[in-house]
Amino acid sequence: MRKFLFENVTNGGAIPGFHQLQEKYLGNVYLKEKEALRKRLAKKPVAVIFDETPDVEGRCVLNILIAPLEKDESGRILAYLADTVFLEQCNHSTVSVSVVKCLQEYDIANEDVIVFDTDNAAYMKKAYTALQSLFPNSLHVTCMAHIMNLIGDAFRRPFDQLNSFMLSFSQMFYHAGSRKRRYLQFMSGKHPTRQKATMAPNPCATRWNSWFKAVQYHSEHFKLYKEFIEMEIKVSGSSAPQSVERLHEMLQNEDMAQCLQVQLSIMADKCKHILQLLDIFQSRKPITTKVFDYFEDLQMNFTANKELQYESCAEHFEGLDVHHATKTHILNLVHLAYSNAEEKLTKYMSEGQPAINFLREVRVFDPRYISFMENSVSGYTHIPGFSAVPNDEFDAYFQRLGPAALKASACGVVDLDVFWDGLLERLPVLSALAKRYKDVIVNSADAERSNSLYKLVLSSRRRSITNSNLKALVFLYHNQRLTSGVFERDELEIDCGPDSEDEVEDSLDT
Repeated sequence: MRKFLFENVTNGGAIPGFHQLQEKYLGNVYLKEKEALRKRLAKKPVAVIFDETPDVEGRCVLNILIAPLEKDESGRILAYLADTVFLEQCNHSTVSVSVVKCLQEYDIANEDVIVFDTDNAAYMKKAYTALQSLFPNSLHVTCMAHIMNLIGDAFRRPFDQLNSFMLSFSQMFYHAGSRKRRYLQFMSGKHPTRQKATMAPNPCATRWNSWFKAVQYHSEHFKLYKEFIEMEIKVSGSSAPQSVERLHEMLQNEDMAQCLQVQLSIMADKCKHILQLLDIFQSRKPITTKVFDYFEDLQMNFTANKELQYESCAEHFEGLDVHHATKTHILNLVHLAYSNAEEKLTKYMSEGQPAINFLREVRVFDPRYISFMENSVSGYTHIPGFSAVPNDEFDAYFQRLGPAALKASACGVVDLDVFWDGLLERLPVLSALAKRYKDVIVNSADAERSNSLYKLVLSSRRRSITNSNLKALVFLYHNQRLTSGVFERDELEIDCGPDSEDEVEDSLDT
């Protein structure tokens, strides 16, 4: 620090003011890091991720990220923030032009762009239509984590009573520090052996899995809530907020309380599969060859649970005197939840996900799947460049090398990096394709993270920053946190308002 101050501060090493740092230091660091990123991306196949967000100044801001399709030492693929663009208008034309300019600025060859990752907005899909002709090797993948969240949103939508309870529970602690303290003391007294009592997760739209996490929390602690709410009614008296009064009314009604308890118990159990996939799809570790199987397994899970019978969920009713009509109502809600989720999933296993056929075919690069894949080159029309694979290479892989690797592997799991690196000489064309497409990014979660960081830098309380300094700060903040691994410890936050009229029905801000 002392060395830095003497080299960069003109008044003898005193701590500089922020103006001096911004004017003399920030720009130089930004340009230096930008040049380092340009060298890091040079002559490598890349994924391009971009997303738009509004800011406190009312502008449309487009964050463009570029990820070299190579794994780091922990097996992750890192997406670096390349540029922040302030758009006068946000449409497919301005977005596509901005992306092209960014790629040219970083000297990315057109043939090295392998995949464009965006959200589900109609103008983003249209932007790829404009980009497709310039980038012949590219694919368009709409974010799998975003799709999974929309499926989860459809799954939870029928539970109006449960949603009302959870909303009131969160509102009860809004701007109520003393109530939070009383709640934590109450929960600590009920669970003295636990390390520390925690607040319930807040089911908000900016955390993709928060609703299901909240359900699991409430399911575990629900039996204690009636006593706590009664205490709060006594403490607050006539000044009790509406949220506390609503909760008191719900929990004093025995039928409603039992209905809520059963719904929480069933949902906490049934949401585990959705939560697991949300975590998988948000990860930076590539899962490209597994995505289609995950969706097929989820579809089978929805089909199996859609006609849920009382006998298969009797454990959730144990110890409760629930009326037959209430049981039927709850089972009907569960049926509707699974039907909604299945309908949404079916949409994205067809035209809703533009890369669904690619995701089905890319499994060919994993020897575990070749026994039920097409056994001819002509069967793979959605993997760019696959038609150039010689038949003898494909036959050698399909009939001998793939099955042999699977047989020699431990537990039937093949290290695809080692496998395809070892076949570069014997199967040069097929190996090059496999290395290019087997690890493409299938989510735009890092773009959502960059949007959240942008709103930390430019907030309603900090609006005087210039555009150039804003771009530099967001660039450095995102990329330094990325390489330091901070994001791996942070829970994902997303900025997810509707981007167009076509996306309103899928909006999370319902």
